[in-house]
Amino acid sequence: MGGGGVAEETESANVRTECLGYDATVDAVLSLPPADSSDEYYRLSLKRLRRKPVVKINLRYPPSQNEPDETIELFAGENLRLGMLVRGVKLNDPLAKRFDTKSEGNCGAGGLCRTCAVSVLRGGELLSPQKTAEAQMLGDEPRWRLACKAFVGYGMTEGEVTVAVNPRQW
Repeated sequence: MGGGGVAEETESANVRTECLGYDATVDAVLSLPPADSSDEYYRLSLKRLRRKPVVKINLRYPPSQNEPDETIELFAGENLRLGMLVRGVKLNDPLAKRFDTKSEGNCGAGGLCRTCAVSVLRGGELLSPQKTAEAQMLGDEPRWRLACKAFVGYGMTEGEVTVAVNPRQW
């Protein structure tokens, strides 16, 4: 036979955690079988761990709204309108007129009504670039953006954006 060496038998259990959120990753690691004795151990190999960039949005409200200015945090890639609405921001401007019909009404994020327009005071480079239709609609107000068409953290960058909510009321 030869050698006379001792061969160790290695048993392994694997879980895949790629592309899982924090809670799902913890659940997957906790699903591993418990150690049978005190001399057993786990080896954890991480390929890459990256924190999702956060963008602070400083909101300025018109005095007529009697709302205190506030700051919210959105993750890079998040839609500005949806992120604001989910966090309870009173966004839809009653003074806005639809671009297509010049009447009142919310288009439901279709980019036609301009009720979600905000004036970008600082940090506009952290928003996704305007597309042609949005630029044409807001041509008379170059600092304005439709929140429904703007995504924060352009290029997966962090920073601060300051916007005036309901700019027609200022």
